[in-house]
Amino acid sequence: MPVHAAVDRFLKRLEPQPLDSAILVAFSGGPDSTALLYALLESSFRFGFAVHAGHLDHAMDEGSSSRADRAMELARHMGVQITRERRSAHLLRRRGESIEEAARRIRYGFLEETADTLNASYIATAHQANDQVETVLLRLIFGSGLAGLAGIPARRGRVIRPLLDIDRQAIGDYLAEHRLAAVTDPTNDELATPRNRIRHILLPQLRASDDSIDDRLSALARTARSSVASLDRRLASMLSLSQDGAAVSCDLERLRALPAPLREHAVGSLCRKGGASPPSRAALGELEHQLRIGANMGCDLGGGWRLVEASDRVRLQRATATVGPFAYTLCVPGEIHLEEISQVLRLSRQSVEPWMFRGSRRRAGLMLPISDGDEVTIRNRRPGDRLQPFGCGYSRRLKDVLIDRKIPHQKRDELPLLCVDGNIVWVPGVTIDDSVRLREASNVWVAELEPTQESNK
Repeated sequence: MPVHAAVDRFLKRLEPQPLDSAILVAFSGGPDSTALLYALLESSFRFGFAVHAGHLDHAMDEGSSSRADRAMELARHMGVQITRERRSAHLLRRRGESIEEAARRIRYGFLEETADTLNASYIATAHQANDQVETVLLRLIFGSGLAGLAGIPARRGRVIRPLLDIDRQAIGDYLAEHRLAAVTDPTNDELATPRNRIRHILLPQLRASDDSIDDRLSALARTARSSVASLDRRLASMLSLSQDGAAVSCDLERLRALPAPLREHAVGSLCRKGGASPPSRAALGELEHQLRIGANMGCDLGGGWRLVEASDRVRLQRATATVGPFAYTLCVPGEIHLEEISQVLRLSRQSVEPWMFRGSRRRAGLMLPISDGDEVTIRNRRPGDRLQPFGCGYSRRLKDVLIDRKIPHQKRDELPLLCVDGNIVWVPGVTIDDSVRLREASNVWVAELEPTQESNK
């Protein structure tokens, strides 16, 4: 099927119709996203919607900036407006998260934010048929539940994937027909990435011995999708699932009564119904912990979604708007402007003074294992963060410390954490790590946090 015909057919099935709305295209400038952007531009004249491109530079290699420039030129050549940002996947990577997982999370966060700004009804990504096969094989190899084997969904929330029935060959033919020169990304050939090894090594070998392997894996995905849909319907009935706009909820006690594997699937079902990304292992573990101890439920799922307890129900809802992930590198001594929270953090050498032993909300005297010219990191919290609070004999989860100190949930992402060698040493207004407490010394590092002039206006 030609690319433009597949896109038109997909758009006709959308509910509601995308008339008088906008579609944001995740645009890398590569062959797949170039074909998608051009095909949607062609369809926009027939369906009556606006097309906008969004490009995120992950800063993962030296050539990323120049590829972003070429993607900008390509979009403008098509007459499409484009939003471009640079967010380092390395700097914003969370503990325990692979660089690929970090890039994906950051990318979708950027797309959601851009779509909100544009008031776009849909976010279109260029996943195609070969991506689907690779995804199913990847999950078979590394382990997956039933929902994972279903592969890439054609739609989740406002994210749509019109090219899932089109393979790379058809996309290449489409680009040649319209004389479109896509941007080449050399990182797609790096065999250190599991998906690239599957694409360039494993799948060609499998196809050489079984030319129907793609069809078999696609059939597996279809079977899994059918099974997931059936199980979702049964669980929706069992758990008295209901939906009010973007918020989805179910009966708490019925959820608690399910066997653990079904409970995990039920949470995934809530996410699929509400349009949220699948819950992470960490989120599912936190949920199980809260159910086990009978705590009032409140669990961040990532991607701007949260599970909360509301009377006798569990509700999936958009998290209260908070500051997004940020991370800065500071060469000491010096200061840095934290734009997201309109604060300036300064680190300098000073003489020991009495106030340092009494504590202060916006400054701290610290025995840091650093020297002039070294670098420290200032960032906001990440899942799994830990430290040993001042005067405490053991390490604790930062989340538990913030709860004990009664820091409001919506304020926790605004805290700029001072980190040395990956370890949190200062949480302003809360605590320092016991390892950097003042001992016998005449000269120490002083960390100070001040609001910018703009925040005082």
